[in-house]
Amino acid sequence: MSRRPARRRAHAPQAPHESQAQLPPHGPGPGRGRRVSAALVAAALGAVALSGATTTFQSAAAAPQEASPQEIAPQEATPAAAPAAAAADDGPAPTFEADYLDGVSGSVPTTSVSLAGTWDFEVVTETECASIYPYPIGPQRCTTTESDLETTIQVPGGGWHKQGFTSVSQAIYSREITVPDIGSPQVTTIALGAVNHQATLSVDGEVVATNMTAFTDSVFDISAFVTPGSTHTVAIDVKGRNALVDEGGYYTVPEAASWSKNVPQGIFRSATLEVVPALNIADTFVTTSVADGTVTIDAWLHNGGDAVATGELTGVIGSASDSDFDYPAVPAQAVSVPAGETVKVTVGPLAWKEGSDSYWWPNVPYVEGYRAELHELDLSLEGEAATSSSHVRFGFREIEQVGDGYELNGAPVNFRGDSPQGANYDSIDFHGRGDAFHTYPGFLEPSADNAGWPQVVDNYQRLNYNSIRIHQEPASPYMLDVADEMGLMIMSETAIRGSNGRQNLTTGFDNMVSHVGDLVRRDRNHASVLRWSQANEPTTGFQSPFPAPGYTLEFDRALYWAVMAEDTTRPISSDGNSEDLGYDNYTTWCHYVGEDSDKYTDDVCEGFPAPGKPHGSGEHIWYKDNTHQGFMWFATSTERMRTKGAADIRPYSLLSAWGSFVPGVSTTDVILEQVPGATGDSHPLYGEDNLADPWSQTQIARIQKAFSPLLVSDDGYWEANKKSNAAGEWPARPVTLAPGTEVTRTFNVFNDTLDSTEVTVDWSVHRGAADGPTVAEGVLELEIGIGEDVQEDITFTTPAGQEDLVLVVASSTPEHGEVFVDDGTRFVVGFADVAADNLFFEEIAWARQAGITTGWTEPDGSTTFRPLEKINRDAMAAFLYRLADPEGFVAPAVSPFTDVPTSNQFYTEIAWLEQEGITTGWTEADGTRTFRPLEQINRDAVAAFLYRLADSPAHEAPAVSPFTDVTPQTQYYAEITWLAETGVARGWEGNDGTFQFEPLLPIARDAMAAFLYRFDQL
Repeated sequence: MSRRPARRRAHAPQAPHESQAQLPPHGPGPGRGRRVSAALVAAALGAVALSGATTTFQSAAAAPQEASPQEIAPQEATPAAAPAAAAADDGPAPTFEADYLDGVSGSVPTTSVSLAGTWDFEVVTETECASIYPYPIGPQRCTTTESDLETTIQVPGGGWHKQGFTSVSQAIYSREITVPDIGSPQVTTIALGAVNHQATLSVDGEVVATNMTAFTDSVFDISAFVTPGSTHTVAIDVKGRNALVDEGGYYTVPEAASWSKNVPQGIFRSATLEVVPALNIADTFVTTSVADGTVTIDAWLHNGGDAVATGELTGVIGSASDSDFDYPAVPAQAVSVPAGETVKVTVGPLAWKEGSDSYWWPNVPYVEGYRAELHELDLSLEGEAATSSSHVRFGFREIEQVGDGYELNGAPVNFRGDSPQGANYDSIDFHGRGDAFHTYPGFLEPSADNAGWPQVVDNYQRLNYNSIRIHQEPASPYMLDVADEMGLMIMSETAIRGSNGRQNLTTGFDNMVSHVGDLVRRDRNHASVLRWSQANEPTTGFQSPFPAPGYTLEFDRALYWAVMAEDTTRPISSDGNSEDLGYDNYTTWCHYVGEDSDKYTDDVCEGFPAPGKPHGSGEHIWYKDNTHQGFMWFATSTERMRTKGAADIRPYSLLSAWGSFVPGVSTTDVILEQVPGATGDSHPLYGEDNLADPWSQTQIARIQKAFSPLLVSDDGYWEANKKSNAAGEWPARPVTLAPGTEVTRTFNVFNDTLDSTEVTVDWSVHRGAADGPTVAEGVLELEIGIGEDVQEDITFTTPAGQEDLVLVVASSTPEHGEVFVDDGTRFVVGFADVAADNLFFEEIAWARQAGITTGWTEPDGSTTFRPLEKINRDAMAAFLYRLADPEGFVAPAVSPFTDVPTSNQFYTEIAWLEQEGITTGWTEADGTRTFRPLEQINRDAVAAFLYRLADSPAHEAPAVSPFTDVTPQTQYYAEITWLAETGVARGWEGNDGTFQFEPLLPIARDAMAAFLYRFDQL
């Protein structure tokens, strides 16, 4: 991957987006921090009533919300000790400094000095917070103690939690800095890449400003407090989330993952001292319109001097992908900026002459090594004494919410993907726990030992995921840079989380709203960021029994306008069943709707949040996602949801099933989010320690099929197998076809290619295997709209005999060639004497496919099952043996039964039955034991056999029998009622609504197939 040297913006404040002209100008000015959005939104909405009270908004210059002094009573606690610096290492903890983490775009400092390294570290307070509920939901009880610990810490170093200061809630970082002198009037800033959360910076003991941030940069203009060329002492007093808990025990900051102890705290990602000319380019936003064929440049110019400054703004647009396009010229602009102010200058719209080859497109269908088309804008602001510059990389693309879907560059686009939650990876102990996005090798640039974040993106795309929601912990700018380059669509989500009921949306209102604006401003030039997620599960429905205070639709509305104040070009949504806000560019995504008792769902919430709006599932499957069955649902539920027109489908969450899609991760490295009611830690199903070749793994291979942009699925087959089984198998249920009959199967054919409507489907049916003799074949030439799907029927005649058939389907387009191939649809051609309308047709087919029965070959060559024949005890033994499939059993040399010689056809099976205690036989008058192999077996004895085969599970027989012909005194009463309780036996229903079991009736072969099938599903 080719990359430019990292360049950062100077982070000076800017004016609002022009589209929000009715809102008052905002921007705190030098040294006044970045609390701007709350006041901005307040002016638009007026006072907003939350929880029945009127909220007073802070002004841009107001001090950030702090926890009240009396909220936490000081109590005894163990004083913090300076932690060992990465216990497994001999040297100091790593700084994890990497220039590229701050991204390729931004204002370019004239001089930049890294502040990474060892800082003095004074712990002010330590706080321990504990849930008042067994699961991490609702308010906490926190105890805080003062500390006198003075030590050192690495900056950024992943924050203080990663370095072992796990109980610290407030601490002061300090060091000396020498301010560069650029020889002309200058603005000097300290730029912290990310701070959680409140930072008060002082220079030589004088307070400069207080900023409140969450996972985004915190920038301080120290120009008025320092002298160029001189040395000063800088102190930064930082409060983490546990110092920002209100009187009710709720966080007042968007801290992303209330359930996790490992969320980064303090200063992380980067720390730099930056100098720019007094007249400088503070920020740049490039917007593009495919519909209008234009590009527009918004530049915010800041004057940090004490007099009006004039200059000329010039720019050049070029290729960041070494392409040869005819770019529009950027006309020069004469500018004048009053002292101490920020002025927005708009250049354009400029005509974009190039066609779709110059557009940013995602890597769909997947092509290894794909790189999206990117462009770059270089701006220069030449003042009277010095020149300021800015570099922005962008993609020419346009995303719109249109009706119940979306369009990218005018083409309908359906989003299919994941919601990776960084807090899960924060649990990895890599030089300490926390801040995985900026410290763990799997999220960084490739290295000798780890393929890094580009491999993660490639894994997603190879899996046919086209989009991901970066869930709760915002991505690093580097992660978004790579997504820009590789063509992965991103939904950028804030750290506002209602799920655990631990964020107070009233006392923390200003902090929540300002965080939204900070994140949008930071990420809005990224081509891959196509949508904004303003909050995760803010509604009270996910917070019982401790709903977080303050959630109302007006809260959602405030977040919406905070996004719109900074960017009007992207759709906005909220994840987690919120109500609609009524805006054409807004929707919400369902979570966990329509789940059955096993937690499976393929409900897409059609009509929610409002008819005609995009709908789909933002989360489903959790907490079954780290089970084999749940992992297969990633595939099966997605295919089913695609047939229902879902605009977005995100099974939750891939990391729980396949943790090592981030390279380097083993199963025990990651501690997953706690499941309600669970004790102990849970881990991903697969990691590098137990999955050497992921692409041959059953569930992963099936997910690739289900997410393919040109998926062709047999509708009835996927419906029959959507629940899979405990082992996560595909297929899990046989689909049986009658022998010698004409069969019609219905295909669902999907077209999510973005650029083609001509789809060819080749299909063929083979005996036994995908490369076996061909039974039938055909070609479908289809015209399918982009983003749409159609149903098409195929017809073929099954062979007369009993055998397996394999359906092979492939799809292609003229532009991409063959995109999809699947040979995983396998049919069982049934027995000649078991018609498709037989009551136990599927169960008998299952018994054949499972190898429990083979039937009889008749003189005419057909295969029969003889469903109504009664079963002898020896055949019953064989059936149970094949069902159990015991490994390594060796039959004894001497038979346990005198009437079963070792030469008996089913000797091994009968001997196994006796050894397992499933049968004891009869003790005869002479003391010997017999099995009576040729006797028919009655239904009551079958109940006993199955109960013992299940290891005689604990079962309290009911006082009242479910069957009128079985009483508590009946032999095998407990076993029969267990069979009924588990659903293995249902009995016969009489005209009066009562049921009979017929315990002494010899069981027929069809009923036995049904019993064994249901038993196998337990």
